[in-house]
Amino acid sequence: MNLRWVSGIGDGPEYFVSAGDLTARPALAGFLNLIHPNKVQVLGEEEIRFLDSLEAAELRQTVQRMIESKPLAIVITEDLEVPASIISGSAGSGTALMRTDMPSWEIVNYLQYCIARKLARRTTVHGVFMEVFTIGVQITGDPGSGKSELALELLNRGHRLIADDAPEFTQISPEIIDGTCPEALQDCLEVRGLGVLNVRRMFGDAAIKLNKFLRLIIHLDIPADPSRTDIRDRLRGDTSTQQVLDLEITRITLPVVAGRNLAVMVEAAVRDFMLKMKGYDAASTFVERHSRILRRKEQDLKR
Repeated sequence: MNLRWVSGIGDGPEYFVSAGDLTARPALAGFLNLIHPNKVQVLGEEEIRFLDSLEAAELRQTVQRMIESKPLAIVITEDLEVPASIISGSAGSGTALMRTDMPSWEIVNYLQYCIARKLARRTTVHGVFMEVFTIGVQITGDPGSGKSELALELLNRGHRLIADDAPEFTQISPEIIDGTCPEALQDCLEVRGLGVLNVRRMFGDAAIKLNKFLRLIIHLDIPADPSRTDIRDRLRGDTSTQQVLDLEITRITLPVVAGRNLAVMVEAAVRDFMLKMKGYDAASTFVERHSRILRRKEQDLKR
């Protein structure tokens, strides 16, 4: 943001915002507001012009009200001259006073987005998070179900790894959950019998994706009786939902049975999910076609 200190260095013990500030007034960042003051007060050309138009007594009172609200920082944008009243008023107050050459709207948008993202609710879901056909897919399952081997096979088929074992998910909007990899696990995939593999070194930079929105969960289930693979719904498969933070994410359960090519199954599941997102449901189409044939046969019998 090209921020430069004007005053306030060392005036306060620390400058920080917490997750509680996301849902409570004052707001995180915004333009000059004396009624509901922001955590970061941004002063642009219009705000400075307003302050310059005030009489000396009214200016001192306005600046005092702004400082008494205890903002974390006051940012002067567009490389405007910092009014002497603000410099003197903020001295020793514990408020950081900064300036930048960037426009006001850009600073406000950047601060609101970045602070909200940093303080958003987050959770860790055990499994392997991958990008399959541009869709963020979390592969879950009990230990020994073959998650890492499946991820390795998908990598060989051209898909990309985001995080192994403990991907972090952050709800960045009411309808979007973003998944990333913890720094300690970056580029790594642990496969039983092989140990830790560096995916970037083995498959190249194109095999790694830094983050992706979570759209689908594929759960690998080891049946208690491998000879039986009963599925609740033969037409629609074993599909349900799983709550991640505040969102219900579609979850598809695949039985782990000897001889099944799980990589092909995952690719088919993702392709079918993408079709459903576009409004096409193969099972519904099949049922509708079957019903149409039955109705036609009934009409032929009546004739």
